[in-house]
Amino acid sequence: MASPPVPISSLIVEDWFHGLYTAGMFLTVWMILTNTSYNAARKAALSGIVLGMYTCSTMHSALQWLYYSRAIDENELPDGPGLLFSLTHLAPWIEATGDTFFCLNILIADILFIWRCWVVWQKRLAIVILPMVMATCGIAMAARFIVAQVTLETSGDAFTSIKRMQDFVSFSTAYFVLSIATSLSTTFLLALRIVMVQRAAVKATGHRKNPFSAAIEIPVESAALYSLTLLIFVILNVTKNVNAFYAQNIHAQMTGIAPMLIVLRVAAGHSRPDTAWSTRPDPSIHAHTRSVNENQNGIMSRIRFHRPTNTTSTSEVEDGIGGDTDRMKGIVHIGKGAPSDAELTKETA
Repeated sequence: MASPPVPISSLIVEDWFHGLYTAGMFLTVWMILTNTSYNAARKAALSGIVLGMYTCSTMHSALQWLYYSRAIDENELPDGPGLLFSLTHLAPWIEATGDTFFCLNILIADILFIWRCWVVWQKRLAIVILPMVMATCGIAMAARFIVAQVTLETSGDAFTSIKRMQDFVSFSTAYFVLSIATSLSTTFLLALRIVMVQRAAVKATGHRKNPFSAAIEIPVESAALYSLTLLIFVILNVTKNVNAFYAQNIHAQMTGIAPMLIVLRVAAGHSRPDTAWSTRPDPSIHAHTRSVNENQNGIMSRIRFHRPTNTTSTSEVEDGIGGDTDRMKGIVHIGKGAPSDAELTKETA
């Protein structure tokens, strides 16, 4: 049995990713709002970006539902045009709105990835000039191919339809080529910088990061999933493969998920601070980053609670815990070799 021209199950796949996106969106917004190091303006800006991209992805998913439901309803009418006709002939406003939100989400994602490149490369404008130019040209191509597509759907003149079809193919191809070039370049720059910083940190501190954490950092921080889904969609779309509908619907959600994961890592404190993106072997910078990561990964599990017997030198820091009568004194041993773990003794006044 031949496959249908439009796979209806692609809608279910998109809804599954949208449900995953919804859960991640709530978690990300909660992490942003509960981050005490952010001021009100930064919380509003980050929350607005996350919610804005989520709105674009939701609109694309909702329009897909409307598109399929109308096709089925019209097919069930006695004098309806038939399911095949309904699936292959969209209302112009649905097509224009869906394409607009799809391209808008890609644009926002590209801007965020370019900004992230600018940050991790220590705000060197020369690094992000090429992605910025390609993203700007992509905006113009997107506007042209959306106009050509709507005109193609509404025009009844054969000559105009042929001309608009040629314009649509040319501008849409140029747009997707620019999009994939922008995403691949930013992904490469981000991944390259992460690898360089990881090696510099090992060289400066002699401490190798957890391999699992390092493996997670590269695909998430570099937005590799975004570039992968976009590349698959462009290849399938150019080759006129019916599975391009699956790739397009998945990428419509991934355009919001990939930037959201970066914002989530930053808000949760698992991303490197801006000062730690230097590749110079400065132990003070990388050692501070290592200590922060160790505290987040459960360094308290290595602390022994007992009274010390012999000390070479001590440094006591009092920190009220529980109440005024319950204080904690930290005594740190400094030996001739490698520093030992902190030993804490709990005294009750």
